[in-house]
Amino acid sequence: MSQSEGKHVLLTGANGFVASHILSILIDQGYAVTATVRSPAKGEAIIKTHPSWKDKIEFAIVSDFTTAGPFDEVFKKTKFDYVIHAASPVNFNVSDIQKEMIEPAEKGTTEILKAALKYDSLKRFVFLSSAVTVMNSFEDMTKEGKPYTEKDWNPVTAKQAIEKHDAVLGYNVSKIRAEAAAWEFFEKNKPSFDLVVINPDIIVGPMIHPIDGPKSINETNGFAVSSFIDGTHKTIDGVQFPFYHYVDVRDVAQSHVDALTNPAAANQRILLIADLITPQLVVNTIRENFPQLKDRVPEGNPSQILPPGIHPTGWDMRVSLDILAKGSKTGKWNYRDLKTSIVDTVQCMLDSHVI
Repeated sequence: MSQSEGKHVLLTGANGFVASHILSILIDQGYAVTATVRSPAKGEAIIKTHPSWKDKIEFAIVSDFTTAGPFDEVFKKTKFDYVIHAASPVNFNVSDIQKEMIEPAEKGTTEILKAALKYDSLKRFVFLSSAVTVMNSFEDMTKEGKPYTEKDWNPVTAKQAIEKHDAVLGYNVSKIRAEAAAWEFFEKNKPSFDLVVINPDIIVGPMIHPIDGPKSINETNGFAVSSFIDGTHKTIDGVQFPFYHYVDVRDVAQSHVDALTNPAAANQRILLIADLITPQLVVNTIRENFPQLKDRVPEGNPSQILPPGIHPTGWDMRVSLDILAKGSKTGKWNYRDLKTSIVDTVQCMLDSHVI
């Protein structure tokens, strides 16, 4: 009998970019899955996109994470072995950073943990966080600093994000508060299950979530890939990323499923950083591999990899790579390279007619 057989996973935000890939692996590995979505229509869209999943998922509707006890009914109905909490809004177009970004992310995390504690059956809670909770939002990009590790925390505050009315800072704070709330909950309540937090940097890769036109492109694929094809950037001059390291969505998804049963992952933060990503590397890859798009993609200066004056701080990945390798079926962990990620992303966008 496999480790997954008869084991039941609750996956939140199942129609999202990352969660769709997690869902695919869970189904392939034989887990029983209950998937939360915000409305019945969102569940129907998943099945319309993946008809073969029809009888392999039970959907639970959780329309608003910020209400009282939004997950109680879900936990009352089913005894779960694991939770993968992958639902968190990534929308930079907000008018109220506190109410639209920070509160939903933090409350969504604390409410699902409260329900898990109340209806105690879990072995492990796996939480999709972000590398932005680790790196410093005010990093001096002109010189490379001491490499980040799992022990680092981003010092940015809600007050700073709101005063600057900076949605990227607001997003960073929302992720910091949500992750910190999870660790605080465990410290205070000492539940019988343990916590694994996964911290990926910019996530790119092919999209298997329901697609309905260009607006369905997720935020990170949007700024890191399609913005160089859809006319947003006519030139590379002056284009900067908020961060300069990436990870492929398929590796992110695999890390979550591996973390369910990996003893080495218990109560750890796991950094997911594959390699460097820059505007120039992205356009070089698209132009080399999609000659039909050359007239739409700026050339820039192919040999100038980093934007002028930018020297991002790197990552010390030794601890995380060791945990990831222990959780992998092969005992090794290998990231997909940037070319594979970008080529598969662009091909998926062409096939879906979103660029």
